Amino acid sequence: MNSKYEQIIKEVNFVRVGISETMAPHTTFKIGGPADLFVEIKNENDLTKVLAVAKNSQIPYFILGGGSNVLIGDKGVRGLTVKISNFKFQISNLTNIEVGAGLPLSLLLDKCVENSLTGLEFMAGIPGTVGGAVRGNSGAWQKNFSDRIIKVKVLTPSGEIEEIDKKDCLFAYRESRFKKSGDIILEAEIALEKAEGQEIKKRIKVFLEKRACQPKEPSAGCVFVNPKPLSAGQMIDQCGLKGKSFGGAKVSEEHANFIVNTGGARAVEVVSLIELVKKAVKEKFNIDLQEEIVRVGEF
Repeated sequence: MNSKYEQIIKEVNFVRVGISETMAPHTTFKIGGPADLFVEIKNENDLTKVLAVAKNSQIPYFILGGGSNVLIGDKGVRGLTVKISNFKFQISNLTNIEVGAGLPLSLLLDKCVENSLTGLEFMAGIPGTVGGAVRGNSGAWQKNFSDRIIKVKVLTPSGEIEEIDKKDCLFAYRESRFKKSGDIILEAEIALEKAEGQEIKKRIKVFLEKRACQPKEPSAGCVFVNPKPLSAGQMIDQCGLKGKSFGGAKVSEEHANFIVNTGGARAVEVVSLIELVKKAVKEKFNIDLQEEIVRVGEF
């Protein structure tokens, strides 16, 4: 084993450690080669220590959330891959909550139901974690996760812990400052309201039913950001690309803005399909589609 990796492993009592860990099981796409060193961390102190060692040893690192909205290369990820498993859910000021970046969105909604807190039902069915939802400003049905955010706690590139007010997060449609700042999201404070648990459950059910038309096969979620006036899915459909495939990767026949893994798909096949779709939409509509998913590692 690389001596630099041994130093990292000695530094912290990790939740788990994997050498040459295959990343496919850690992503919703079920695609991805081996990470040189994969570690799972629960708290910000351990994260700070590990990243300090990585930086001092000039080891590149990648922060993995819930594994949605990401395509990991077939040749894997060099250096250190860190999964943050901070599942914090704490109520403050009766209706505000402080939640950890690693908390899955599905569990967040379960906790909201348990505590009779409403305001996030529109997030039902969206894969991933709080950290990923903050970074990409996830949402649906004309609502965004940022609508409810008060502030975000981060680890800065210089190793400092900071709290950033919502106005300074630069939220926009599927955008935030965190996509470029290098800050690692640790927690978010969210404003909600009180409601009956059963009513919240009913609203969640309605949003889940709206998502029934979305594919069930493994995917990374929507591949492209929706431009205007037509959505990405509508344009791809009008290009006649529903069902188009390369190997195990296919443009979903249920929703054209999804590329699904029909079994054994490779990252290079997904990339080929993405490029084909972008070219077709450019030729037909003169629009350059922007990818919502992030490519990581070596392809």
